[in-house]
Amino acid sequence: MKKVLSALLFFLFCHQSFAAPSELGLASQWGKPKKKTSGFDKTRLLLGPGIGAGAAYRAFSFNLSPTVGYAFNENFNAGVTLGFNYFQQAEDYTNPITNKLETFRYKYPGYSFSVYARYLLKQFLMFNFEPEINNVKFVKGYSIDLVTGKIIENKQRITVPSVLVGLGYMQRFGQYSYSFISLNYDLVQNPNARYYQTLDYRFGLMIQLFN
Repeated sequence: MKKVLSALLFFLFCHQSFAAPSELGLASQWGKPKKKTSGFDKTRLLLGPGIGAGAAYRAFSFNLSPTVGYAFNENFNAGVTLGFNYFQQAEDYTNPITNKLETFRYKYPGYSFSVYARYLLKQFLMFNFEPEINNVKFVKGYSIDLVTGKIIENKQRITVPSVLVGLGYMQRFGQYSYSFISLNYDLVQNPNARYYQTLDYRFGLMIQLFN
């Protein structure tokens, strides 16, 4: 009987010595909380300055457009842009007081907010689609200053839409970063968005915020 008890105690001791670490290992493996994964990757965030310009007969335009975007993959990114736009056109007129030929410059500053989508094809081509809302100066009419003979504008500010489509050349310098030159056209052609009455040339960089 003593031999049986001794053998039983020895068996239980061995089981605790060898089986318990294995069980603890399983508990550690299955009890460890899984690391949560997220679809958002901060290394895909893009930030870029943008500069645009346009020209026509006795007229020019330019814009400044800082952009924040997200690269969904190496070929497609989308984001938002804030812009300052300016258009100026010169026109000659005869001053009714001095009877001299003078030049009046129509000046139209504007502010914009847009949502863009860009597709990068291979290593050189870029397609751009960009709906935009513009806050612009609207001139209701003109009058003449009876003392100086200068033109006076009766103006206010209004909001008008634009839809830009563009084609450009781009050059990658990182997984998601790139520089570009593009030519854009406004499909809406609202006459109050005067800076889009000419073809819009843009130059810009899109740089990864985090590596």
